[in-house]
Amino acid sequence: MGKRIVIVGAGAIGGYVGANMVRAGEDVTFVDAWAEHVQEMRRDGLHITCMEPGNSFHVPVRALHLSDVPQLIREEPIDVAFISVKSYDTQWATALMLPYMAPEGFFVSMQNSINEERIAAVAGWDRTMGVAISGVSGELTAPGRVSRNSRIGNRERPGLKVGEVHGRITKRVEWVRSLCDYGEPAVATTNLWGVRWSKLVVNASHNGVSAITGLSGNERDKNETVFWLTVRLGSQAVRVGQALGLSLERTQHEPEVLARAGEGDAAALQTIRDDTAFMSSRRNDEQRPSMAQDIIKGRRTETDFINGLVAQRGLEIGVDASLHARVNELVKRVERGELKPSADVVAGL
Repeated sequence: MGKRIVIVGAGAIGGYVGANMVRAGEDVTFVDAWAEHVQEMRRDGLHITCMEPGNSFHVPVRALHLSDVPQLIREEPIDVAFISVKSYDTQWATALMLPYMAPEGFFVSMQNSINEERIAAVAGWDRTMGVAISGVSGELTAPGRVSRNSRIGNRERPGLKVGEVHGRITKRVEWVRSLCDYGEPAVATTNLWGVRWSKLVVNASHNGVSAITGLSGNERDKNETVFWLTVRLGSQAVRVGQALGLSLERTQHEPEVLARAGEGDAAALQTIRDDTAFMSSRRNDEQRPSMAQDIIKGRRTETDFINGLVAQRGLEIGVDASLHARVNELVKRVERGELKPSADVVAGL
């Protein structure tokens, strides 16, 4: 019998990665809280739309609502549970699946931010792994419909990086990497924490800014004032990560170049402009970071786990990340309806 896989959170990333696993013949069960989405997946599967039309596909899937999960007690235990929910839902999602896991079963955080410690608080460090989403952008556009808004990567620019919290390459790392590799070039990493913070730099530079301005990714990067804000945010996030002793890796930019650009280095800033233009060519004009999607849909964002996390860590170690604290508060004001998203919101920053 093959390994049993559960994906908790069949949204943009969980839906996309999981659908590719199903298409490859893996035994995958999706668990989601949105009843209409679950119903549509049961009725007509998952429809995946990609920027490259030849990569779009449709696949029948098995989907459970949260209320259906207890029926898993009558089935074979789960070998791996991918947690792909919002950061603030991590612990209850892990606890939900824990009674149905095999003795050697484990959890994989496939989320924004850094949630391995939240999973470990419920399931234990020995049952915790991570997949950093370094180059995949998408959106759950309607029940049963996921749109991938970035081009598929390659081995030089892999979209997913899989690692153990202790940094060793294990058999289960290679297995999870092979599962992720069905839909996106994936690599095993010995540097999970550095990779995690490197992606956090990207999210903390862009997600909150799009949320408070209402701009898409490409619109954001073409607005000079807003672009400069993203560079300064990236610079602060890099300096915090470096001070934490993490080995940062290139995502959209070389970390040190981004840090210098935000500190006023003209040559470094031009390099960041060139990098940004290249990234714009690899996504469509509909691409919006997850927090901007959340604002449009009227739901809570992950700002406390992205800009808020950078601000918190900076404060703890004495490295200036005050710009992240200000963006974090602005996102919350937009969430509460006190401010309307607009490029004017960032003028004072």
